[in-house]
Amino acid sequence: MKYCAKCGKELFDEAVMCPACGCAVQQEKKAAKQTYEDAIHNASTFVAIGAVLLVLGVVVGLFVSVLFGAILCLAAELVVLVPNTKVQKMFKQNNSHISDKKQLKNDEKAVRKELKKKSGAYAASFVIAAVALVGVIVFALMI
Repeated sequence: MKYCAKCGKELFDEAVMCPACGCAVQQEKKAAKQTYEDAIHNASTFVAIGAVLLVLGVVVGLFVSVLFGAILCLAAELVVLVPNTKVQKMFKQNNSHISDKKQLKNDEKAVRKELKKKSGAYAASFVIAAVALVGVIVFALMI
């Protein structure tokens, strides 16, 4: 149980407002210590969505509209690169104290290599992104 900061009345843990005085209850902020594995946790979902968009983009590009096919391939590329973007952002936050750019680049490569070994979906996201990029380029040249 917690207590109201204004009137001292006992409150339920879920309370957002004191029932006695109406004062807003301060919510405790949970420490969000995220790991690289957390960042790629949903990689398989992003890869599945990206694969569907890629196949749809190729089918639409070949049989309906080259422009819409290119757009769908581009969307597929952006979707599958979300886990990679999360890892990159987290790496920058965790290593902002390192000033040696060469060391940073090598460390980032090592982290990505390790994550690719641990997660097949994370590794597949790069393959799908490359194929989607090829689709975008081919359809763009056809326009």
